[in-house]
Amino acid sequence: MTDSSSTIDLTRAARAAEQAAYAAGTHLQASRSRLSEIVITHQAPADVVAAIDREARGLIREVVLKHLPDHHFLGDKGPADGPCWVVDPIDGRANYLRGYPQYAVSIALVEAGEPLVGVIYDPCRNEFFGAIRGRGAVLNAQPIRAASRRTAAESLAATVFPRAASPRMPVYMAELGRMLRAFSGVRRSGSMALELASLAAGRIDAFWQHDMGAWDAAAAIVLLRESGALVTARDGRPLLESASVMACTPPLYEPFLSLLAEA
Repeated sequence: MTDSSSTIDLTRAARAAEQAAYAAGTHLQASRSRLSEIVITHQAPADVVAAIDREARGLIREVVLKHLPDHHFLGDKGPADGPCWVVDPIDGRANYLRGYPQYAVSIALVEAGEPLVGVIYDPCRNEFFGAIRGRGAVLNAQPIRAASRRTAAESLAATVFPRAASPRMPVYMAELGRMLRAFSGVRRSGSMALELASLAAGRIDAFWQHDMGAWDAAAAIVLLRESGALVTARDGRPLLESASVMACTPPLYEPFLSLLAEA
């Protein structure tokens, strides 16, 4: 079965993404012991995590290309509008490094700038979020929908912090203060992929951030759209090129946008 506007077999692509995510997630969990051996090997922790990231990325590539050998990955030389895979093997790298159980594998298939397939796998909880454009979103094979809470006061927001040296930090801190006052709570887990998957699953209601990359949001964009949530680039750029994104449930869109826009 193919999408009406694409020649890609999206069922096959989604199957490849799921297998790749499980393979990478299994590798992440099996490799955790290498971090406890750092004192013995005298390796820098960040170097070990970088190596594990590369290995997981290689596994994802191997599985996907086995199913779809004519596809390419972000950073490869390939047709500008052809099928391209955007992956983040460890979203929440600092959490992974410290054993904090909030990190994920994120894999998306993009064609002509539009995400078509997205999977996010949480290996700590064995939760698999997946979506195909036009076919809905699932969590462990069960359909999910964004929540329908109507006011910020009864809703939870989530965020990720900008880089400490980001020029957007003063703007962000002002936004954070307004969110803390308006929402019933604000969460920050250190994994953008899992925050957005939680929004798609109805666990939280709104999300905003600055200083993202395409690999951060590509998979989640499909999940959000297919679960009924709204996701918008605040800087007017295409979503996968944006550096500032907001996402929320439909009833919260106007009040959330107003809060973010306050001077």
